[in-house]
Amino acid sequence: MYKKTTLFIYFILFSTFVFSQENKDVKDSISFYLKSFKENKDLNLLKKAVLIAEPTNLDSLKRELNIKYGIYGYLKKDTTSLFISQQNLLKLYLESKDSFALAKHYHYKALIFRLKFIKDSSFYYYHKSKKISINLKDSLEVARRLLSMARDQEMQRDYLGSEISSVEALKYIEPLNEIRYTANIYNNLGLVLTQTKRFAEARENFLIFKKLNDKKPTEKERKKANIDYFINVGLSYADEGKHKKAVEYYKQGLSIKGIETEYPRRYHTLTDNLAYSNFKLGNKTLALNGYKKALLSREKYKNLYGQSISHSLLSNFYIFYNDKQKALFHAKKGLQISLKIHNSRRILENLKYLSQLTKGEKGKQYLMDYIQLSDSITKRERNLKNQFAKIRYETEKKDKENNSLKEENNKKQLLLESEKQQKIIGWLIAGVSILFIGFGISIVSNRRKKLLFEAKLQQVEVRENERQQIAKSLHDEVAGDIRMLHLKLSKANQLDEAEKLNVIKENVRTLSHQLSSESFEMVSFKDQIINLISDYFDVNFKIKVEGIDNVNWLEVNNAIKRTLFLSIRESIQNTKKHAEADQINITFSETKKAIFLVIFDNGKGFDVEGKKNGIGLKNLRERIVEINGVFSLESKLEIGTTIKIETPKNGN
Repeated sequence: MYKKTTLFIYFILFSTFVFSQENKDVKDSISFYLKSFKENKDLNLLKKAVLIAEPTNLDSLKRELNIKYGIYGYLKKDTTSLFISQQNLLKLYLESKDSFALAKHYHYKALIFRLKFIKDSSFYYYHKSKKISINLKDSLEVARRLLSMARDQEMQRDYLGSEISSVEALKYIEPLNEIRYTANIYNNLGLVLTQTKRFAEARENFLIFKKLNDKKPTEKERKKANIDYFINVGLSYADEGKHKKAVEYYKQGLSIKGIETEYPRRYHTLTDNLAYSNFKLGNKTLALNGYKKALLSREKYKNLYGQSISHSLLSNFYIFYNDKQKALFHAKKGLQISLKIHNSRRILENLKYLSQLTKGEKGKQYLMDYIQLSDSITKRERNLKNQFAKIRYETEKKDKENNSLKEENNKKQLLLESEKQQKIIGWLIAGVSILFIGFGISIVSNRRKKLLFEAKLQQVEVRENERQQIAKSLHDEVAGDIRMLHLKLSKANQLDEAEKLNVIKENVRTLSHQLSSESFEMVSFKDQIINLISDYFDVNFKIKVEGIDNVNWLEVNNAIKRTLFLSIRESIQNTKKHAEADQINITFSETKKAIFLVIFDNGKGFDVEGKKNGIGLKNLRERIVEINGVFSLESKLEIGTTIKIETPKNGN
């Protein structure tokens, strides 16, 4: 027995020694390949390190190697390396339930789609990675994913979405006192604010970006960030029309030592931007020399993307100074390069210039190509914005549903406890007073009325959502299809049919706009009324609004506000169409529980008893009655018409 035990112990010790020695050999081999990779950046060396680690049980080492292999694959635009990494990370998660590995798996899937320019799929997997990092309470990873999402949104001109993602990222990262990604988030915010013409705010964010980067340890990092700062602040001034100020910042950027050789692309951008501002300031020679200088340097560095920009700018320059031959040369050259590198923005610009510079059928073809590409880009950007919003919405919807279920269960529990207490109290006070019973009945009755009222409001909300969906379908799908058919008819020289179809398209768009209305969560009631009035107001048709500021609209239910808005819109349309009026007075007032609206026009009036109400007035009356409101109509010939509406605020 003693011998068996001793042999078993020796076996365990020997196995442990062998296993330990094997792990040491693996780590030594991996260390060799990592050191070699550091010297020459050959991805195959990293791949060998990953392959050596895969059969082992060294999970943390496998995770770090695959993360490193994937990120360097992305930097070299090698989707094969990225694919191998994300597959290995998924395998690691399935074996060890390492959620961080799963988050990186989704992150690298997003990077693969980003390299393939499939932005909606990229955004989707960034979002999935972010959710796992939130569960892991890994604030840095959450902020990094949000930054990537914000950059994609900014590139696709979803500026509102990009701003929201950036602000959300700051909430996670600022408590960490991290520099690199925090600075990049502020920089992205600055770019978005520039695009939305909030120039002063943009420059405040660029300044924060600069101050954070000034804390970086190496001069190289600080220099690169300073160049970006001068580029972006200069652009913000240029977009604002302050080109003299822009020139100051571009010159500061160009004065940084070594910029042309160390950061040639940034040097080209600054040179181009300086030339453009000189062009806008009327400095013809400085502008032309700057454009040519940037083009020559870009040709030297074989920067095709930059060359497409230079040719486009030069074509625009020569068009302005009526040198058609040179403008045509640069537009054709710019189009040729842009098509080669699939630079849609520059393709569009050069097609536009060529359509202006070329006569006859060739010029018409350039114009048609420009229109088709412009529509395609607009449609793609709109679809991507919708996809971004849909991904966010569906995720938030699930979260809300889960929270709602928890709240509902809590409410039910509280309700059960409340009912028990009410029964006990009921037994104690039963028969004490009929007044209390009557009071209780009154409470129940009021509560039932409130529930019925809220149900009606929900019906109004559902109907409004249906209207919005119909409006969206009319605008995006039906109008879009008609437009394409219109273009085909125009191409086929069927101009009469095309013109008739264009009228139908405009009618569909008008109907779409009539059906649609803005969300009161996004735009206030007062602002929507102002927008509505501005749509109809002219010299011969004045609209006067009184009392709108006397109502606390925050206390009014959105469905009520929407009903009032639609009623006002319907009344203005009816007046303008039928009443021959030159003025409408719209008056608001309120009590503690109700809103009062009076709409008066000084039109020709009509006989209320003798004339059958049209569908507009019928819809108006039904809409008010549906929300427990009161509707009345008075009209006198040659004096005008008065509509009086009373609605509850929120059912209380």
